[in-house]
Amino acid sequence: MQRIVELFLRYKEYATALLLIVISLLAISRSSSSQLRSFRTISVGVIASVQSALSWLPNPYALETENHALRQLNKDLSLQTMQYRDAALKVEKLRAMLGFREHSPMKLLSAEVLGKTTIQERNYATLNVGSKAGVKEGMPVITERGLVGRVTGLNDDYSVVELLLNRDTRVAARTLEGRNDGKITWDGKGSLYLQDIPAAQPQKKGDTVVTSSYSPRYPENIIIGIISDIKEERGSLFYQIRVQPAVNFATLEEAFVVLYSPDQSRLDLERKLIEPNQTGGGEKGR
Repeated sequence: MQRIVELFLRYKEYATALLLIVISLLAISRSSSSQLRSFRTISVGVIASVQSALSWLPNPYALETENHALRQLNKDLSLQTMQYRDAALKVEKLRAMLGFREHSPMKLLSAEVLGKTTIQERNYATLNVGSKAGVKEGMPVITERGLVGRVTGLNDDYSVVELLLNRDTRVAARTLEGRNDGKITWDGKGSLYLQDIPAAQPQKKGDTVVTSSYSPRYPENIIIGIISDIKEERGSLFYQIRVQPAVNFATLEEAFVVLYSPDQSRLDLERKLIEPNQTGGGEKGR
């Protein structure tokens, strides 16, 4: 019975028309023309009345079709909104990078990040520029926010960058306000640390950490990050200083290669005289 009612509601106009056609045929076969004219007048009124009376009843088929169309429209609009938002963010980021390159005293080469790792002990990124574009091994890589790492391998068209988030990272650094020199390292778990800062020297959270002139590998004053936590190590004369990287490596998509070549004669001299006398720490000025 319920099925019959649903069919009637779905096709009520056709059912009503069919019923009236049958009645009309019967009237035609049994009535005079004057009666037929009267019936036509009455039938028109009946049809209008029936349609008006049944207009409030929902049509399940029409509602289902309309709901499906609305759901699809909502999906399309949501997708377009996401695409517009993503495009707007990318345009804003590219605008910021373009402004940074125009005002930077360093010679910069724009690059796109083709691949990267950020959760390993030794993380790397691949750029879409290589030796054909003037890239050389050892060149720093930055964004408009700060230091990303340095080129450790390349071919004609691509470069591999050793990120700051790497157990092999050693960057000579200093605090911008406190003017204290130290060394940036990565703990392999999730934090950068500024090491070799004596506990006798005052430090404060929020101070900016930048590259120092002690390293021949990087131009000085490239932002590395912000001091986020300071602890005095028990039994040690040095602070344990955690640094929040300036660069968001999780969203890293574009970067600049700094077309900067270190003083090779200084590197050779330091490698010859200093490295053999160091134990366990690597080169401070890396």
